Amino acid sequence: MFYLNNFHDLEDVYKNAENLFNRISQDNEVLRVFKYHSIRVMQFSILLAKSVNCNDADMKVASLLHDIGKMGLSKDILLKPSKLNALKFQIIQAHSTIGNNILRKTLHSPRAAVFVRDHHERWDGNGYPRGLKGEEISVQGRIISICDAFDTMTIDRRNYNKSLLTYRGAFAELKRCSWPQFDGDLVERFEKLVEKINFPPIEEWAENKEMIEIIFSDN
Repeated sequence: MFYLNNFHDLEDVYKNAENLFNRISQDNEVLRVFKYHSIRVMQFSILLAKSVNCNDADMKVASLLHDIGKMGLSKDILLKPSKLNALKFQIIQAHSTIGNNILRKTLHSPRAAVFVRDHHERWDGNGYPRGLKGEEISVQGRIISICDAFDTMTIDRRNYNKSLLTYRGAFAELKRCSWPQFDGDLVERFEKLVEKINFPPIEEWAENKEMIEIIFSDN
């Protein structure tokens, strides 16, 4: 069992979150699949959070661990290439609540837990797990939602059996879903930020932690 001590500051929380993430992603096949997705989502989220003055260690913790609730799911469900039935989709949806509980009870980080819980809520109130609407959703949860979707559409679609979109195509999809699903103001801001980054070919950086950090270090 992995236990954590009391923390003196938020950076201690993040360091222990990273340690927990690395331990799990090494030991659990499902989490290992999502390891680099999670690292990329964290970097995209930090970039957007900085632009709206809400970046801190809780933001880093939540964006890194947004999928931690999937750690116990069967790969036959999580990586199923075809559409899930209603029951299996409900099981997938539970990962937001499970992640919330992990951050509260294992990391003792209730604020970051809220952001994890919120990252599948929708602006129109049709998201999960609580059906929050508009600004009821934490801005950090809204940020992670956008960055998670963008990374999934452009880089990490292996579990959806769909072709990757170009960045331009992904931005078009984010805009199409703005206000029913995403905070449209944040989508516009995110596009402007990402367009400034000179990304190398995906195969050169997407699963290279050092390269990911270098790409985002000057932004």
